[in-house]
Amino acid sequence: MHVFNNLNEVDVRKAVVTMGTFDGLHCGHRLIINQLLQKAKALRKPSMVITFEPHPRLVLQNNIKNLKLLTDKEEKISLLAEMGVDYLLILPFTYEFSQQTSVEFIENYLILGLGISSMVIGYDHRFGRSDEQQTDVSELLHERGIDVERIPQHDIENVAVSSTKIRKSLADGDIHAANKLLGYAYTMSGAVIHGYKIGRKLDFPTANILLRNNLKLIPTDGVYAVEVKYRMKWHKGMMNIGHRPTFGIDQKALEVHIFDFDEIIYGEFLTIRFIEKIRDEIVFSGPEELRIQLQKDKQNVEQIFDKQNNR
Repeated sequence: MHVFNNLNEVDVRKAVVTMGTFDGLHCGHRLIINQLLQKAKALRKPSMVITFEPHPRLVLQNNIKNLKLLTDKEEKISLLAEMGVDYLLILPFTYEFSQQTSVEFIENYLILGLGISSMVIGYDHRFGRSDEQQTDVSELLHERGIDVERIPQHDIENVAVSSTKIRKSLADGDIHAANKLLGYAYTMSGAVIHGYKIGRKLDFPTANILLRNNLKLIPTDGVYAVEVKYRMKWHKGMMNIGHRPTFGIDQKALEVHIFDFDEIIYGEFLTIRFIEKIRDEIVFSGPEELRIQLQKDKQNVEQIFDKQNNR
C-alpha cells in the first residue's frame, strides 16, 4: 500500500474511494472497506482510503481530555495494508480545512485534486462544514459524474458495532467483547524504558512500555494474557497495567513479562496484543505474596494459550 500525506503527493487518478476517520478499523469500518475493495476489483480501478490526521475532535472540540484513540496513525496504516487497500491518503486536518462546504470539498479534493471515479460510503456519511445545510452527498456526487454506492443502513447496523462500544469494553476490561467488535486483537505499541526493576527481584522481569502515542486508549488496570511482538516474532506473555500499590508507587505503569525470554531490550520497540484479562490489580502484603500470585497468573495465561491452540 502506498501512503500519501497530503493531496499534492497523489499521483493516481480514477480511484474508487471511501473516506472517514476509521478509528479502530472495526467490523463496521471493514464492511465498508471490503465493499470498496470488491468494487475497485470489479471496475479494475485502484482502491483508495482517505482519512485525517490528527483526529478531527482534537481540532474542533475544546474539551478533549476524554478522547482516547483505538488506533494510532501507524496502526491504521498497518491494518489497511493488511486488508489490501492500494492507496491511503492522510489529509492534514486543520480548522481551516474543516470550514469547507461539502461542495468545495468535492470540487477541490475529489474532482480536481484526485479525479476519483466512484465512492463507497456508509448510509449516513456526510462531509463539509457542520453548520451548513446538508444536501445529500450522493446527489452532489452524481451531479458531478461520480458514481456512489451507499452501504445500506441495515447492513451496518446488523454488525452492531461502534467505536464507543469498543472503548467501553476496554474500559471494563472485557477484552473478548472488544476483540469481537474490532475483528482482531486490540494492540498497543511502544518503546521499552527503564523502570524500578521490581519484577526482576521477583523472578518475573518485565519490560516497561512507553506508548508511541499518549492518546492511545489503555485498557482498565489489571493483569492480562498478551502476545508480544519483538523483532517480527510473537511471544506469549502477561501484562500488568496499574500503579503497583504493593510497593506504594503512585505512578501508572505498563509492564509486560515475556515468557521464556531473557534478552536486554531497553530502547527496543514492542507491540502488545491483548487476549484476555486475568484479574484486577490487587494490594499484596509484600513481595513474596505477590511472587506467588504471579506464578498463578502465569499458569492461568498458559492455560488460556493451550485452549487457543486446541481449538
